Amino acid sequence: MSKAVVARPVDGITINTELEFLLDDDGKIRMFDSPEQAKSFLFAAGVEPEELRHMTIMESCGICRKCGSPLFKSLLPGYDYQCFTCDEDFYQFEQDT
Repeated sequence: MSKAVVARPVDGITINTELEFLLDDDGKIRMFDSPEQAKSFLFAAGVEPEELRHMTIMESCGICRKCGSPLFKSLLPGYDYQCFTCDEDFYQFEQDT
């Protein structure tokens, strides 16, 4: 099952093109076991359906060869993947077996 993270436009302003991520109590990006778990968490926290519509739930798309954590689609142009644990972005060839 893929992991998931939650992002929204910076400050919740939908015209912002950059995203900010939901953090845990340690200030690290909160990782969920599934997109469904992320949605349940958000609804339990009082997020309204309209607000959720402007959020992005990103599903993992691989495993980091450097640290073994989930990889997500990179938000940086030219890169394919990002690892939130390593705080690194990777090209496709860096993750191919």
